Amino acid sequence: MRRLVLLMFFAFIGEFALAQTDSLTFTFGKNSGSNPATYILTGKISEESSKVAIEGVGIHVDGTYTGISTDRFGTYLVTLSPGTHRIAFRHLSKIPVFTQVTIYENAVLNLTMEDKSYELDGVVVMSDEPDRNVRNPITGVTKLTTRELQAIPAFLGEADIFKGLQLLPGVSSVGEGTSGINVRGAKTDQNLLLMNEALVLSSNHALGFLSAFNTDVTETFTLYKGNLPANYGGRAGSALDIKMKEGDKKNWGGQVGLGTSNGRILLEGPIQKDKISLIIGGRISNTNWLLNQARDFDIQNSKLNFYDGYAGLAWEIAPGHNLNVNTLITSDYFKFSDEFGYDWNNRVSSATYRGILGENLSISALVADGNFDNSFFDPEGLDAAQVDNGMRYQQGKFSATWANDQLAVTGGLEAIYYKGKNEVRSPYNSESSIQREQIGKERGIEASAFASLEWELSENTGIVAGFRYSTYNQLGPDTVYQYQENSPISLETQTGFTPVGSGSIASYSGFEPRFSLRHNISPQSSIKLSYSRLFQYIQSVSNTFGPTPIDLWQLSTTYIQPQRSDSFSLGYFRNSKDNTWEFSVDGFYRVTANQVEYRDFAQIFLNPHIETELVFGEGKAYGGEFLIKKNLGVLTGWLAYTYSRSFFRTQSPFSVEQINGGAWFPSNYDKPHEVNFILSKKMYPRGLFNFSVNYATGRPINAVNSSYVLGGLIVPEYSGRNEYRIPDYFRVDISYTVEKVFSKKGDSLNFSIYNLLGRRNAYSIFWQKDGDSQQLRPYRLAILGAIFPSITYSIEFGGGKDE
Repeated sequence: MRRLVLLMFFAFIGEFALAQTDSLTFTFGKNSGSNPATYILTGKISEESSKVAIEGVGIHVDGTYTGISTDRFGTYLVTLSPGTHRIAFRHLSKIPVFTQVTIYENAVLNLTMEDKSYELDGVVVMSDEPDRNVRNPITGVTKLTTRELQAIPAFLGEADIFKGLQLLPGVSSVGEGTSGINVRGAKTDQNLLLMNEALVLSSNHALGFLSAFNTDVTETFTLYKGNLPANYGGRAGSALDIKMKEGDKKNWGGQVGLGTSNGRILLEGPIQKDKISLIIGGRISNTNWLLNQARDFDIQNSKLNFYDGYAGLAWEIAPGHNLNVNTLITSDYFKFSDEFGYDWNNRVSSATYRGILGENLSISALVADGNFDNSFFDPEGLDAAQVDNGMRYQQGKFSATWANDQLAVTGGLEAIYYKGKNEVRSPYNSESSIQREQIGKERGIEASAFASLEWELSENTGIVAGFRYSTYNQLGPDTVYQYQENSPISLETQTGFTPVGSGSIASYSGFEPRFSLRHNISPQSSIKLSYSRLFQYIQSVSNTFGPTPIDLWQLSTTYIQPQRSDSFSLGYFRNSKDNTWEFSVDGFYRVTANQVEYRDFAQIFLNPHIETELVFGEGKAYGGEFLIKKNLGVLTGWLAYTYSRSFFRTQSPFSVEQINGGAWFPSNYDKPHEVNFILSKKMYPRGLFNFSVNYATGRPINAVNSSYVLGGLIVPEYSGRNEYRIPDYFRVDISYTVEKVFSKKGDSLNFSIYNLLGRRNAYSIFWQKDGDSQQLRPYRLAILGAIFPSITYSIEFGGGKDE
């Protein structure tokens, strides 16, 4: 687009003498004397070292104005007249490539670009265009690459997407050992998670300490915190789109890594050179030896195992036409001594076609299949049992985009069919007296149509406007229970039930408008505002204070209506010193209807009338995000502060369906203040030192206000819902990475210390009897109350690098 090319052109004028390289010469076809008026030149631009696609590369043809840049897959398409042209490929973080192209037929030109930076990059958490935070009309967009993520100190030395995102403003979690992330005060299940735009339901290893995405096979992570593009839907909060790597189409190579937590392997290369590539990667855990070092016998007797595998096939069918097929498989097993355990497995498979049909038109199509199974078990005693459940789903999506220099229009359709798996309780072993029990789960289909418009009104003003119309139908068979009118929904007011066969049982639909405006106050600063409405037809239910990997996915029914959220944001963004420094202030406000909470002591699993255990109400979240970031230089990093509040209240007139008497109370994940400081320093010639500090307000809890003795038993009296808080959270991490330790081809050694100060950060607070007294005393439960050092060694092999 015009603004992108102009910015790139002027940014590089000052650097042209330093970045000048010799021109590359290419000739396609022969001059027949009767050539058509134009030919199409297309191709892909990728990094020289990693072969990762580069988005935002500007293509400039001498003597003409193209306004063209590469898309997120690194591909481009330009029309040229017959003859010889000088074409420059420019990107702000790469050395420009200059070519001389003689063209007399449609042709494909794939190129690689080298980094301008030093041998070992610092932490540069930024979009592909350094001024994107100022120029992008959509608010609240955060983009990370795998290379940037690997430079952040991590738990057990394993680079992790969710832990990395939690260091940025507006992103947090309930606590260590919980699954998922909370974005701008939203519940974890209100965040849409996509892998190459395919839906993912489970994303965690090791009870939430690690994500299920191996950074060796991932390329970029884009988090939409504020205004979601119209092609994303189905959740009431945010969207995280994870793009996976394509295999190298020229040379076979790979990587092997071994650390204190797991082992990794990666293999990639061409099946047909320059045409079809394959990438395979996997991880397997290596953590049980750490549990054996604990002093506590129960921890020594515990087990934690996980693995994941990814395979991707990329096929360039023809110039401008690509097919990608991939599968992600994850598996986890956790058992705490002989007391309880979890087991969950996930698979997501998809096929995506992308085609360029002309200079202005492109299309994409996706089909995906997902399967999620989980279980929890009690392994000992006569009541030893295992409860299994899960979800199977199929997804289809089609979209088309038409674009010119100032305008881009996208439209499409999407549908997802959900099939809940039966919940089954069965005896865990032959000694158990538990009888097998089973209840059926719901089925449903979610369908939507969407359209969006991105328009550069002027050099200083741009808008993104769109709408999404979504529908949902719960499908039979199922059993619908009836309850007394003008009465709370409970077992006491149940009047009967009606078995329903095939067909629609409950239907919902709604419009989801989206709007975002950017206005540049100056070339270095802008203000942005946005509004969006979102519907959510599927949600996870759990009776624990924080999400777990085995939470139950519940579809909307006659009594469980879809959630609806309305989000607003307003922000100021500024860059300085040629985009070396960034500064932003971004405020947000969101209201949610039909949000789900749980009654005290709710029975969630194996409940055919789960609506009797749920309460519904409205939620609200508001706050501000402040960020100061240094992108370039020997020292890089950022300081992020988030002020965020999240509340809920029930709206039922019946006391049994009220929490806290119907008054507002903080959500489980309400943490008003959070500060993250990240510093990265290049240590010459091949070292990188990283340092991080994390502080957060303690999350809310229910507390025991007092207790009394009745019939020899101590009876506690609890506070209002979430009236108190656990102690504040504070953690310091460091890491040091050195490259080319033993191998000139490429290896690295990482030393990390997680929780450097050994702080016993509280996971929860519980009350128990204090000795022989009749009083209940609070005790702190810390999951990671010690220093966790780690060493990870990785080595590359094969590929196109020189020895």
